[in-house]
Amino acid sequence: MDSTNHDNSTPPVNLPVKTEQNETNHLGDIVGGSYTRQYLNDKVTPTLLRGMRQIAIDKPANPLKALGEYLIAESERQQK
Repeated sequence: MDSTNHDNSTPPVNLPVKTEQNETNHLGDIVGGSYTRQYLNDKVTPTLLRGMRQIAIDKPANPLKALGEYLIAESERQQK
């Protein structure tokens, strides 16, 4: 039997937060919401996945450092 607590009675987080556009949004709308997902899918995920594929091929001794260096190099390349 699954002993995980599945209590769904806790209301979602709905704290007001300021965004870059000085609009007030609710934290529950931003975290895990479509804005966050779209931003990450557009700006981060493609490069992150390429870096993860590369470390899976290379199998460096310190994969986190190698991934970090890859991400920094890609960031600099994309800014040019």
